Amino acid sequence: MMPFRTDFRPVYDAIKKAAEAVDLRCERADDIWIKQHVMQDIVDLITKACVVICDCSLKNSNVFYELGIAHALGKEVIIVAQSKDDIPFDLQHLRHVTYLPNKQGLGKLTQQVQDRLKTVID
Repeated sequence: MMPFRTDFRPVYDAIKKAAEAVDLRCERADDIWIKQHVMQDIVDLITKACVVICDCSLKNSNVFYELGIAHALGKEVIIVAQSKDDIPFDLQHLRHVTYLPNKQGLGKLTQQVQDRLKTVID
């Protein structure tokens, strides 16, 4: 889950690389079109996921709505953000990964997400 903005494509690619490194498939709702309503595709993806990665950067309300769905379904969630200030107070107690949106920062993001995914799926 992340804002659907072109400047987040490198972030998505970094997360996807981490998932593929541990033999997981990474998908976003804009990768698929199964249902008539995009929100139903999003809920289906969350329901089927063994792990959900949520980028709270920019405090996007849709992302937080989807994060709430994931938590309500009891999904393992990895929270990432460009700044800890993007994570609301009531979620700051949860462990999270912060990253810089540059080449070095995205490389570090890939490694940290990959390490966390290994822990979660083992």
